[in-house]
Amino acid sequence: MLTYFCAVRYFFAISVFLGLLLQNFSQVVIMVKYKIDQAYIASVLCENRDKPDMHCNGKCYLRKKLQQDEQQQQNGTTGKEKYEVSYIDALQEFNFKPIAPSSELFVYYQDPELHTPLFSFFHPPQA
Repeated sequence: MLTYFCAVRYFFAISVFLGLLLQNFSQVVIMVKYKIDQAYIASVLCENRDKPDMHCNGKCYLRKKLQQDEQQQQNGTTGKEKYEVSYIDALQEFNFKPIAPSSELFVYYQDPELHTPLFSFFHPPQA
């Protein structure tokens, strides 16, 4: 059970690390996505798909995506939102009166003779 939690914690840490790493390298992610789906982009999403003599092969789509990413980075809108959190702790009145000692006194005394075992477990060796 402990190894399962260690594995889950390890997987979670790696996934958070990779998420932060990929966020910083967004242009690399766009290039990799372009290379993976290059045939689909060239045949469906390319602006110059009707002009095969240009040999665009979806590079116009890639250029547009890279420009959008660059504009987002310049504007600072990479999906991060800023939230202002205000926390106001209401002042509470504290009562600093000393606690009066109780008049009852509890004494827990145990007779040491009662702690001796009733039956002895020690038996001397028999010859």
